[in-house]
Amino acid sequence: MKQHSLKKTELVSFVIASALGVLFHFMYEWTGENAIAGLFFPINESTWEHLKLIFFPVSLLALIEYFVLDIHYENFLFIKFLSVLLGMAVTIILFYTYTGIYGKNIDVLNILIYFLSMAAAYLFSYHWIRSRNLSAVPGKVGFWGFVILMLLFFLFTLFPPGIALFQSPV
Repeated sequence: MKQHSLKKTELVSFVIASALGVLFHFMYEWTGENAIAGLFFPINESTWEHLKLIFFPVSLLALIEYFVLDIHYENFLFIKFLSVLLGMAVTIILFYTYTGIYGKNIDVLNILIYFLSMAAAYLFSYHWIRSRNLSAVPGKVGFWGFVILMLLFFLFTLFPPGIALFQSPV
């Protein structure tokens, strides 16, 4: 695949993943608070539950890129896994920084943080895939990283720890 095609694919994936995340925000409510849906979509307003809005759309698009579009760059799944972690980290850092400084939770800033986090994830992934500078990491590491993180989302949705990251401010 040409770099131009990679750029276009990552840009389209960013737009689709961002739109999916917006839709996913309401999916649990739209399904009548279905327990299975709650494993994949936010069940409350906690920061942890909102990280699903990055993890699941980016993961889904990565699978589509890999299997449907047949994009097989070296370490593709590992890079996508790292990009998900980066997007989630940006969300946590920016959210707790601004709420710690300002003392209030502002919806407009939360939405902005969401899009900045998605952009960070996709910019990271684009640059690392394009550079091919990542030392050889077995593809299974990225795959198992996605699986373990998905299982953690399931576990902590069902049994959230008693810390602020997992508690709904509403």
